[in-house]
Amino acid sequence: MHDRAKRGEIDMEGRKRVLSLGTVAMDVVIETEQLPREDGFGFIESERLIPGGSAANLSVALAHLGIEVYQTGKIGDDKYGNEFRRTLVEDGVDDRFLVTKPGGSTLHTYIITIPGGKHCILANLGDSVASLEPEELPENILEGIDFFYTDMFSARASIHLGKLAKKKGIPVLYNMQCPPSFMEKCGVDIKDIEEMIELSTIFASGREGYFEMTGEEEYKKGVQKFCETYSVPQGVICTAGDEGSLWIDGEDSIHVGAYSVDAVDTTGAGDCFLAGLIYAYFFKGMDRQKALKFASGSAAIKCMKKGPRSKATVQEIEQFIYSAK
Repeated sequence: MHDRAKRGEIDMEGRKRVLSLGTVAMDVVIETEQLPREDGFGFIESERLIPGGSAANLSVALAHLGIEVYQTGKIGDDKYGNEFRRTLVEDGVDDRFLVTKPGGSTLHTYIITIPGGKHCILANLGDSVASLEPEELPENILEGIDFFYTDMFSARASIHLGKLAKKKGIPVLYNMQCPPSFMEKCGVDIKDIEEMIELSTIFASGREGYFEMTGEEEYKKGVQKFCETYSVPQGVICTAGDEGSLWIDGEDSIHVGAYSVDAVDTTGAGDCFLAGLIYAYFFKGMDRQKALKFASGSAAIKCMKKGPRSKATVQEIEQFIYSAK
């Protein structure tokens, strides 16, 4: 059923290329012992400025799996944007398609973490990340690209590239990182989301995303209902945190549990999961069960380290999975 032609799988002879479009940000990470109650107080144990952004986190993870990754998106020319570009290149990602808005402000977030790896995120969208237009991108941007990833920041550019990719037979992964209610506040309505779903080879979201799309509180029912509503060639995936991951494609359903680790910081775990999935399923030709396990290993390693990015190699992930048996 899942032969190489159907999935758009790519022969791994030579280095493969991924174009990643989406959230590019700097994160202000605040560590505290516990979140204060309403009108309460807390103490900051540490405060760090580090590069992040969902799409960029995925890009860096893929780069360290041996994939040639090109990041597109839009930043401002402020201190956050300059530092983001510098660290992106330092982390092994090609920035030639990253657009800078003169006088613009870069998306930055405040990530508050507590012991055990749990966190919450407050976002300052700035005026750049959601404003990339198709006209700002080179006409031949997909030349030589083997895979396109997007989280719909920016929507018009994402749909434009999704249409081009579909015409060229390039696999497309749409990660609905933020649920529709949040995307609406960013100027992306449900029609845009549904158009991007139609362009996708494979779709991914978290539990909240499926709840908002279907009204089903139990995420497994939500994923199944989503599959019945939308046709996605390679099916849909739910990243469910410590409950593992679920992949439904038609009548086939595969669930893989999360690895048990002492989590330090879960920020970016879902991004590293999808990087592992792209590598394992589309580039290495693993079946869905093995691909989910590899992706889960990628996410688990991220959870054991501070910060939203992982630089784990294929060998490190494989060794982790072997040791966890």
